[in-house]
Amino acid sequence: MRDNLRNSGIDRKRAEEVLNQREECFRKKLENNLSPAREVENLELAEIIDVQAIQPLVDDFYKLTKIPIGLNDLKGNVLAGAGWQDICTRFHRIHPETCRHCVESNTNLSQGVSPGEFKLYRCRNNMWDMVTPIMVSGRHVGYVFAGQFFFEDETLDYELFRSQARKYGFDEEEYITALEKVPRLSRKAVDTSMAFFMTFASMLSQLSYSNIKLSRALAERDSLVNALEKSREDFDRAQTVGNIGSWRMDVRKNKLTWSDENHRIFGIPKGIPLTYETFLSTVHPDDREYVHKKWKEGLEGEVYDIEHRIIVNDKTKWVREKAYLEFDKNEALIGGFGITQDITERKKAEEALKLSNIYNRSLIEAGLDPLVTIGPDGKITDVNNSTEKVTGCSRDELIGTDFSDYFTEPQKAKEVYQHVFLEGLVRDYPLEIQHKDGRITPVLYNASIYKDEYGEVIGVFAAARDITELKRAEKDLKKAHENLEKLVEERTIQLESAYKSLKENEKSLSEAQKMAHVGNWDWDLLTGKVHLSDEVYNIFGLTPQESAASYKEFLRYVHPDDREDVDNIIKKSLSGERCGIDHRIILDNGEERTLYTEREVIFDENNVPVRVRGIIQDITERKKAEETLEKIQEIHIKEIHHRIKNNLQVISSLLSLEAEKFSDEKILESFRESQNRVASMALIHEELYRGKEVDTLDFAAYLQKLTAVLFDSYNLKNSEINLKLDLEKIPLDMDIAIPLGIIVNELVSNSLKHAFPDGKAGEIHISFCKKENFASKYENFNPCLSWMEKDGLNYILTVEDNGTGIPEEIEFPNADSLGLQLVNLLIEQIDGYVDLNRNNGTKFSIFFRNIEA
Repeated sequence: MRDNLRNSGIDRKRAEEVLNQREECFRKKLENNLSPAREVENLELAEIIDVQAIQPLVDDFYKLTKIPIGLNDLKGNVLAGAGWQDICTRFHRIHPETCRHCVESNTNLSQGVSPGEFKLYRCRNNMWDMVTPIMVSGRHVGYVFAGQFFFEDETLDYELFRSQARKYGFDEEEYITALEKVPRLSRKAVDTSMAFFMTFASMLSQLSYSNIKLSRALAERDSLVNALEKSREDFDRAQTVGNIGSWRMDVRKNKLTWSDENHRIFGIPKGIPLTYETFLSTVHPDDREYVHKKWKEGLEGEVYDIEHRIIVNDKTKWVREKAYLEFDKNEALIGGFGITQDITERKKAEEALKLSNIYNRSLIEAGLDPLVTIGPDGKITDVNNSTEKVTGCSRDELIGTDFSDYFTEPQKAKEVYQHVFLEGLVRDYPLEIQHKDGRITPVLYNASIYKDEYGEVIGVFAAARDITELKRAEKDLKKAHENLEKLVEERTIQLESAYKSLKENEKSLSEAQKMAHVGNWDWDLLTGKVHLSDEVYNIFGLTPQESAASYKEFLRYVHPDDREDVDNIIKKSLSGERCGIDHRIILDNGEERTLYTEREVIFDENNVPVRVRGIIQDITERKKAEETLEKIQEIHIKEIHHRIKNNLQVISSLLSLEAEKFSDEKILESFRESQNRVASMALIHEELYRGKEVDTLDFAAYLQKLTAVLFDSYNLKNSEINLKLDLEKIPLDMDIAIPLGIIVNELVSNSLKHAFPDGKAGEIHISFCKKENFASKYENFNPCLSWMEKDGLNYILTVEDNGTGIPEEIEFPNADSLGLQLVNLLIEQIDGYVDLNRNNGTKFSIFFRNIEA
């Protein structure tokens, strides 16, 4: 914790004093509570437990179950609580009589509950409550309450509550509205929740003994810090080289500590307070439940070694995490140590390999001929379905066996296989495959070697073409030579049958093309004749009798805006390239359709093009579907921005609520700075959500809104400080816009806080423009570095004021201020350059590049 304080920009001395006071207070509390001078029987609940540690658990439970919960001592004091309903806070607790009902319910109706049991009762204000006692060393010290709910299967007596509103002078409609917000719980949920409450109460009962262990752990921690610091530098370097970060979790304090490499992997700057919830918030939403489940299992003794995704700067990473749990002498869990390894690149390679395997498998299964892959040892490594049919063996039976065992001449098959390894391939080698039932299938064996990514031969890919029908035809031909007249008669019958079959095949092909909206065409370049299939005419809304098939006729239908591209691609294909293009056509009835056209050129022996053939597919519906999908994706991305904005606003609200607990001006100022930083990020996501683009931001419009928010935050609307904006309308990528927004937030905030003391009048000037406008706006600017030559820093953002200026003793970028450190860190993040000018006030000039679309 002290390291985090050293790296932060807040008043280090003051922060360390607060930390020391907190630790000393906790130590004294432990020593006083557990000293011989005081008996356990004299301790109250507030002296035994750490309320600040329990409150987050209570808050998390309410967020998860929506069941209000409170932790009370025997005097009715609420030490920790969450989820109090409006009907109680705005009505029952306000009116003296109904408030007395609440106190009497908590102190009287809740009595008489034995340890390990719970009591369900209706309070005097007619809502259900549950209670279970908290025992320490057999003594009753407090209660765990859950209440202000109704059962979902009970009917609400609205007239009863309306009469209560009238009786106590409540606004009747507002009272009923608050009543509607009271949770409705199933009886099963109530039973399950009370099982948790009883376990929770049991855990609280053991806190006094756990505090002894905690006191000793605090003392041991101080003695270990120095030893750990000595090896930290070498350890951090080793982690950077191995791309592996480490972390340590204090379960009792819910405190998470990360190594430098862990911070880099998760994209969270050092100095930000870390908890288990902080880590969980970075986990990909789809993996969060799985990770939390595995962590809970790990706390119960299961091995915690998992892989999951995280979100870093809106990008997805894969990490592997492994944890080693730590227990005290009483075998109670006190924490854990673990490692985090960035395995994003490995996952990408695995995914690419998976897709490749799926694609290759699809190609293999699509083949009608038996296809086999064979390893260097002659063992089968994979087969397709056709191989299973021709051998009568399943895929599992075939893999791992010698491929030659399935041929009638195994030795001959092995010789051919060796020839493939020597020559690289073999073509149409006659062999016979033997089915396990004895059937023989003659085949023409074709094979070639395949290599790994390093060019090493790793096996053979073989295909066997079934030539059973060819063998039969040869046998028939032999018989025909023996009896020519009979053969002529038989062949005549066969030709008639073949012609009929051909016509049927042509009809089947035509029907298949019609179903797939795919037609084929053939263009004889020597005669100029063009043959079109029926589906081509159908696609163009024509019949073969309506139009002469010609190239000019085809171009007439092409959309005028696409005609030149189509003509060029066809001419390009004459050079020998196989080309395809999407384009539009306009039918005679005015309807517009989208086609995919692909063609190839046939050359003669002199390499002269003689024929062009190709396909035409109507992809209109597919294009519409793709456009619809793009719109859905755009809506989805905007919704993500909207949710991020909402979550950031929730964080800002939580900071505001937390700030109400403090009166120290420095602490309140820190809260306000944090809120402003969150607001600057939320505003970006709001702009992205409302704008037309999903990944770029109108930065000028954003700066206008951001500065307005900052002036409003510091209540300076009517002050003597003027704001001058000189902004070009430039869209920025969000990975650049977000850091720049935070930078402007920090620099403008510094000017508002420090540049104009005691209500002094002045001006803050913000300028944003492109490189080509530098000369006119900054003709006197002369930075010490040659930033103009640094990989094209084409944009400049300046924030300046004519105030008192930054003192010379403050070194930039090595200032202690958290805000200036954050500015420097973010400028490095966007690979930019910053220049500080202290003449006539303060002027920051930031040069950077945009991420081009």
